[in-house]
Amino acid sequence: MKTINKFWQTLRSRWQNHMPVFFRRVMWICGLISGTAIAIHEAFTQLGIQPHEWWTDIEQYIIGIPVGAMFVCKFTQTYGKDGEPIRKGLEPMQPPAVNNCDMEAQSVEEPEPAEIEPYNEHID
Repeated sequence: MKTINKFWQTLRSRWQNHMPVFFRRVMWICGLISGTAIAIHEAFTQLGIQPHEWWTDIEQYIIGIPVGAMFVCKFTQTYGKDGEPIRKGLEPMQPPAVNNCDMEAQSVEEPEPAEIEPYNEHID
């Protein structure tokens, strides 16, 4: 059971990590190719057109291969200099360190309200 939980934790961690720019572009292009192929297939289906045999042979590959590439690209992560994956700011927030002895009251200056010119409407 621990192996399965570790697997899901790894997937979730990789999903939230930062992707390299090259893989983001590859993912976008693959989505475009797969989306176009699905749109062509749906157009054939909705119009009741029988597609050519070559289309039915390659259609599954035109959709499936880019989707597989998108999956691999999404789970590729960038590592920092310290060897740890770079996160997208999803780290849990740490409370600030508070030293009660050194706390001073700080005054916050409020900005002055902007002057609003009166609206003069001339009625004739």
